[in-house]
Amino acid sequence: MAFLELDGLGKRFGSHVAVDHLSLQVEKGEFVSLLGPSGCGKTTTLQMIAGFVEPSAGAIRLEGRDLLAVKPARRGLGIVFQSYALFPHMTVAENVSFGLEMQKVPAAERATRVAETLQLVGLGAFAARFPRQLSGGQQQRLCLARALVLDPEVLLLDEPCSALDPISTGVVETLLVNLRSRCTLIVVTHNLAQSRRIADKSALLWSEGDGGRLVETGETRTMFDSPREHLTEAYLKGHVG
Repeated sequence: MAFLELDGLGKRFGSHVAVDHLSLQVEKGEFVSLLGPSGCGKTTTLQMIAGFVEPSAGAIRLEGRDLLAVKPARRGLGIVFQSYALFPHMTVAENVSFGLEMQKVPAAERATRVAETLQLVGLGAFAARFPRQLSGGQQQRLCLARALVLDPEVLLLDEPCSALDPISTGVVETLLVNLRSRCTLIVVTHNLAQSRRIADKSALLWSEGDGGRLVETGETRTMFDSPREHLTEAYLKGHVG
C-alpha cells in the first residue's frame, strides 16, 4: 500500500475538465515533482490533496485512510503557496508561531519549536524582523518554516522557487532535499532542470484543451534519460509545451 495514493482523481469546473482520472502513488519519504505546461492541472491536483478544492471524482488516501473525509486543517499536510501570503504585521517568529497558536500548543513548547524551525531554515537571527525586511529567498524560507513547524507528514509546494534568483533558488533547493528525512514532498514546478536536481520521482501531466491527464511517471533520472512516451520526450526536449 502506498503512503499517499491518488486514485482516479478528477475535477470539473462546469463543463471544463481540469483533471481527468489521475492516479498516482507516492511512497513515504519520496520527493515527487508534478511537471507539465500551464493549464494541465498540476496546481489543481495539489489543491485537491490539500483540501482547498473538492474533487469531482476519485479518492485520495493517506496511509490507507480516506483523506477526503478529513477537513484541510486536520490532514497533517504543510502547504507552501506560490505567493508568500505572510502576515506583514507579524514578526518572523510570530508568523511561524501562528499555526501552533491555532492548535493551542502551550507557549513554552511554541517558543521551542519556533526557534528550532527557524534555525533549520537558516533564519534564527531574523526572528524579530518583519517580512518586509527580508529578501525574497528569506521570505520563501519563512513560508517553509511556517509549514514545517506543524510537523507535517506531507509538504506540498506550488512553484516554490519561481520568483527567486539563482542563488536563493539553490539555497531553497538544498533545504528541500534535506527535508526528505522528515516528510514526504510534492512540488509543482515548470523548471525541468530543477525537477531533475531535486526530485526522486516525476510525473508529467498534460492537457490538450480539456482534461489534465497523467502521461508518464517514474524515477526522475530514468524518465529524463529514457522517457517511455513520445509526448514526454518531446516535452522534456522543449519541442512541445
